[in-house]
Amino acid sequence: MGLPFELEIHSDYIQIKHPAGVVIDPNSTQDMWAEIGRLCGEHGRSKVLIQAERPTRHLDTMEAFDSGRVLAENTSGLTIAVCFTDYEFDDLTTFFKTVAQNRGVRIDFFPTVEEAVEWLGVKTGELSGHPR
Repeated sequence: MGLPFELEIHSDYIQIKHPAGVVIDPNSTQDMWAEIGRLCGEHGRSKVLIQAERPTRHLDTMEAFDSGRVLAENTSGLTIAVCFTDYEFDDLTTFFKTVAQNRGVRIDFFPTVEEAVEWLGVKTGELSGHPR
């Protein structure tokens, strides 16, 4: 199956790299959260680093709520660091994060990979994993 992102499996986390300009909308988020949950289970990982450059978001408040709910349904118990560069973190981002956290997902957003990796608590030397 062709993944809509680049996947690297590391010894203690999964790294997901979206193409520049990825669109965040109700359909893409539902599919992505289900796939991330499946990959973490398949590879026995509980930490995820998600990266994207200049993502575009097309979600209203209700869709952000649904995305947070679907995230939790598929990834409850995981720790997810999201690193979006050239992205405006706003109230809707905070709302989505709160919805997911209230349902058992430890998630936060970061402007740099270094900050995301530090928060995730993974080995910095691990950033050169094995592409899949």
